[in-house]
Amino acid sequence: MDAEFEKIRSPNSVLAITTISHMMQHIFVGTSILFPFIMSELNLNYTEFGIIMAISSLIGGLSQIFFSLASRKIPRHILLGLGNLLLSLGTFLTGIAQSFMHFLCFRILSNVGVAPQHPMGTAIVSEKFDNKSVGKAIGIHYGIAYLGNIIGPLFVCFLTATLGWRKTLFVFSTPMFIVGLAVIWYLSGDVGINQIRSAGSFSSLKSDVKILIRTPTVIPIILTQVLLSGGIDLGIITTYTPLFLADALKFDVQSYLYGLTYTAGLLGGVCGPILLGKYADKIGHLRMAVFSSFSALVLIYLLSLYDSASPFLALHLFLLGLSTFALPTLLQSHLVNVTKQFNRDLVVGIFFTVGFSFGSLWSGVIGYIIDVYSSFKPAFILMGTLGIVAFLILVGQLRALNPQHS
Repeated sequence: MDAEFEKIRSPNSVLAITTISHMMQHIFVGTSILFPFIMSELNLNYTEFGIIMAISSLIGGLSQIFFSLASRKIPRHILLGLGNLLLSLGTFLTGIAQSFMHFLCFRILSNVGVAPQHPMGTAIVSEKFDNKSVGKAIGIHYGIAYLGNIIGPLFVCFLTATLGWRKTLFVFSTPMFIVGLAVIWYLSGDVGINQIRSAGSFSSLKSDVKILIRTPTVIPIILTQVLLSGGIDLGIITTYTPLFLADALKFDVQSYLYGLTYTAGLLGGVCGPILLGKYADKIGHLRMAVFSSFSALVLIYLLSLYDSASPFLALHLFLLGLSTFALPTLLQSHLVNVTKQFNRDLVVGIFFTVGFSFGSLWSGVIGYIIDVYSSFKPAFILMGTLGIVAFLILVGQLRALNPQHS
């Protein structure tokens, strides 16, 4: 009986363990609130900081396709657990960084650890839920995981005040390590997760790529992600929002107001995927993505109007998080609905590889623009403009599809 139970995990339990794993990744994202401390102590300017973010994100992004391909030979849960272990090590080592090169190398290691989460986590969840509920499941998978974006800053603010930023990173590396081991153990041997490997073992990578190319909307959605990654992507938002608050709006980085204002945006990021993902199952994932992208680009443009702290800023960031954080879940839900078997691993891997790779390049460009103009306003204008182009592509794809498939 015990042996049988270990081979079949319920959809909700698999969703829970993969979501906990995902939360660890976003606790790591939440530690971005430490960037002002790190930049100050390591004497980094925005160009150097942008280079570090660009290189580490590029390598981490490219690693996602490696993990997607590796899932043909290695069980998904092993790759998922390994990612958490690498993230734990990278986070711990960042706490001992003493130079530009140290920070770069340890950031690369952390981002490689993040790499398997999206393709493996999404593929695992999508195998446990049908097309009528996958949007809700993936929305929960991301929305609850985004609590890590809130838990991270809140605990970081508290721990940094008492322990300093270095020891804070040591503390945060521990649960990541434990969760990595738990994922490997709990998902080991699950039939529902691993049977796809046997069923798809006869298809070649070449044939799968051909199928993807012929699948309607896949290529345009991937191209759209190139633009989203530099405009209204959550990676760009979480990287530069704390710096915008600290340097442009002159928030005291040790104050609770700084942490709570930033957290308001992250709270929106928790609500967005859950609420919009559930509703998108009814009206169409691509249709909801169009609405979400339009809302996000308008809110990005409006950020350029702020010169100081405002009572409306927390609400503004909440709505921005609601829109931007939902976009990846909506587009992934659409992609996994139009693909199956190994193509799900592959298409999600490509989606995030493109997103992280181009996001890393955009991150460097945005950092350079902020340095050159000594202002965040030109950066927000660029981000909003990229969002407009992405929005127009999504509108075109929506019109080309039968509404019931969008």
